[in-house]
Amino acid sequence: MSHLEAEREVEAFPRAAVGRHIRRRDHFVLLLKQSWLARIGVSIVTIALFLTVFGPYIAPYDLIAATPDIYESPSTTHFFGTDGSGFDIFSRVIAAPRYDVTIALVATILSLVLGSMLGLIGAFFRGWTGELLMRGSDSVQAFPLFVLAIIFVIGAGRSLINIVIIIALLSVPIFLRLIRSEVLSLRERAFVESATANGSSRMRIAFRHVLPNAMVPGFAQASITMGYAIIIAAGLSFLGAGVQPPTPEWGSMIAGGANDIINGRWWISIFPGAAMALTVFGFAIVGEMIQTVLLRRT
Repeated sequence: MSHLEAEREVEAFPRAAVGRHIRRRDHFVLLLKQSWLARIGVSIVTIALFLTVFGPYIAPYDLIAATPDIYESPSTTHFFGTDGSGFDIFSRVIAAPRYDVTIALVATILSLVLGSMLGLIGAFFRGWTGELLMRGSDSVQAFPLFVLAIIFVIGAGRSLINIVIIIALLSVPIFLRLIRSEVLSLRERAFVESATANGSSRMRIAFRHVLPNAMVPGFAQASITMGYAIIIAAGLSFLGAGVQPPTPEWGSMIAGGANDIINGRWWISIFPGAAMALTVFGFAIVGEMIQTVLLRRT
């Protein structure tokens, strides 16, 4: 193969990839039109992201100021009732994504970026570095993630930054293995051979041609990981190791009303729990949609 032919093949690959991305977008829109479950999932995610930005501003009551109504059941005045401190539960439920979704989103982005870089290194640059990364990944995944999260938070402190970093680091092995698998497949493709024949360095091939295409399934996994991250963040708060009251956060709200359930005050925990479950469900559905589109023949 001549250098001119190699150059044409290398340049043609990104254009072909763009064409596939356009077809994937069309498939995503078609799936959205055909599946009511997909529409529900996208709607839930859209609402969650909207509340993450605007929730505290549209809440009808002050988030940390008590009202005179204590233990009031759901009514037209307080849609989700109030708790033992007089906090309006509806206001706090719609404001909680500011913390839960933000923590999960930042942690997922960090884990996606770091995991992708490490996965690329582990697959493209073989040797003791790749083996060390894989054995480290195995070690992290050998333990229950939630238990590790509690241990790390206790050791590092309960600040929001520490919680984000810990959740991100615990999610890195998921993306590391996924991206590594994709890179191992892509590095045997003809466009890599063409780029090599054209004189491109391994670093240029890895970051310009291989990584952008290997990242595609990583985005699908990111949506699913968002749900896990929300559960971990809320779980830490439930156990008192995460966001602390009176900050509106689903996990701490569930914990605050857990003892009241036996007294018939079910609304204190049920509504934040249902909001968290719906949000996780929505991100899981969107993740499944993206995976379905990626696996669809184009």
